[in-house]
Amino acid sequence: MIDTKTGERITVAIDEKYGPYIRVATYADAAALEDVLDDQYFVLYWTKSPDDIVGDGGNEYYFGGAADPVRVQTILDSISFDENRKSNGAGSINN
Repeated sequence: MIDTKTGERITVAIDEKYGPYIRVATYADAAALEDVLDDQYFVLYWTKSPDDIVGDGGNEYYFGGAADPVRVQTILDSISFDENRKSNGAGSINN
């Protein structure tokens, strides 16, 4: 998945306490990502809105210590959105 604000590939980072997480810079990307994670993959996550990205509606998405960061990245890499913000991605976060 490419962040439309930065033009950069969204990559999984690891939080020492909460496990794998990602940052998405805009509301449009965040809403589209949530639709895919909820409706296509049934991925559990929680969000934070850090001060440096909240102005554009960005979020951080945390997947928990049990989530496999490689599988999360595989899902993200498979997601691309057309101009109507519909995903044409494939993948699974489950083992």
